[in-house]
Amino acid sequence: MTDPSSGCRLTMATPDAAPELWIRCLDGARAVYRAHRVSAALDYDAVVDGTSTSVFFAVTDDRDVLLGGLRVQGAYVSVDQTHALQEWSGCDGRDALIDAIERRLDAGVVEVKTAWVNPLADDPSAVSSLLARVALPIVSATGVRYIMATAAEHVLRRWSSSGGRVDKTVPASPYPDDRYRTSLMWWDAATLAGQADPTVYAQMRHDTVGLLGPDALLGTAERIDSMDRSGHAA
Repeated sequence: MTDPSSGCRLTMATPDAAPELWIRCLDGARAVYRAHRVSAALDYDAVVDGTSTSVFFAVTDDRDVLLGGLRVQGAYVSVDQTHALQEWSGCDGRDALIDAIERRLDAGVVEVKTAWVNPLADDPSAVSSLLARVALPIVSATGVRYIMATAAEHVLRRWSSSGGRVDKTVPASPYPDDRYRTSLMWWDAATLAGQADPTVYAQMRHDTVGLLGPDALLGTAERIDSMDRSGHAA
């Protein structure tokens, strides 16, 4: 799918379906994480086989230069599957983190991981904005209600344009080291349309159709309509 505003191409695939692009994307992330001295947060050896990744997104330019990407884990069946437990290890907020995830598991939870942008991109902000818009494609492709992500709050502020909200019940963690304050963010499929910036939501609809076809929006709308007000999937 080509983004009209930036001219970049956004690809969604599974590691098995696009193994070469998957490795390129993960290697790009490794270079960026290494440059920022946070390689431990990537855990490259544990994820490179692709088995923990349900789908990934890659942004490329018209010369097929990789400009950024991210990957998605889940849907989770247990809180133990999230790397966030390690990110909050020894922190006061760990119990609140566990509770926040466990309360949402029955409705479906996936996690966005390994987001990165190529620092040599002509317009890194445009790449970040495109990656910030993948919430609706993710819930449409995976069938879950909730997306979680952990990152520094300055990163999460950009992602809030797509309807994500920082969970203030979970205190920030000094992860991967004391230079950072990592927070937890949630997207709720039932509230995306109301909480996302209207322009961004329209772009997400365009992206979802481009990546998954027009029927994806119909199926997602019907599923969201079936969610009751108690916060559970009907």
